[in-house]
Amino acid sequence: MGVGSSASFLRPEEVLRKIGLRAENTFVHLGCGAGFWLIPAAKMVGASGKAIGLDIRPDMLSEAENRARLQHLDHIVETHRGDLEAPGGSGLKDESADFVLVANIIHQADPKKLLTEGKRLLKPKGKLVVVEWDVVASPIGPPPTKRIPKEEIVREIAESVGLVTQETFDASPYHYGLILTR
Repeated sequence: MGVGSSASFLRPEEVLRKIGLRAENTFVHLGCGAGFWLIPAAKMVGASGKAIGLDIRPDMLSEAENRARLQHLDHIVETHRGDLEAPGGSGLKDESADFVLVANIIHQADPKKLLTEGKRLLKPKGKLVVVEWDVVASPIGPPPTKRIPKEEIVREIAESVGLVTQETFDASPYHYGLILTR
């Protein structure tokens, strides 16, 4: 299948189901961009849950808010501007999230700082989910030299901030997934 095929790229609904996201959960997406993951998460957590998107770029947050409004999810979706590499940079309370997602941004930022902030937000039984570009060559995404191998995140970065790898999975032909816990 080609790059344009829906089977060849990320399907947020499938990944969110796999990680166990459900109604009433609080879902936080660090580096939410225009809401690619945030909107499907909002549909899954429903009116009794919350889907919170954080990004440093106001234009991306506006786009995510517009998408939520168009799908009548603005009562579930919250967005905040924050520096996710700064201690407490999300502005959210400690232990406030059932799920924290870090998707496609580890190669752009300091992974230890991102995972430290994500861990801070996790409730005691919460899950921090990483979806990142695999090091295999692909016709899309960042250059392979910029990508961080799954093994490096598991063995060096996650462990160094006190996270344990619960599961690894293929998120797409070009992405790996990790489920981390405290």
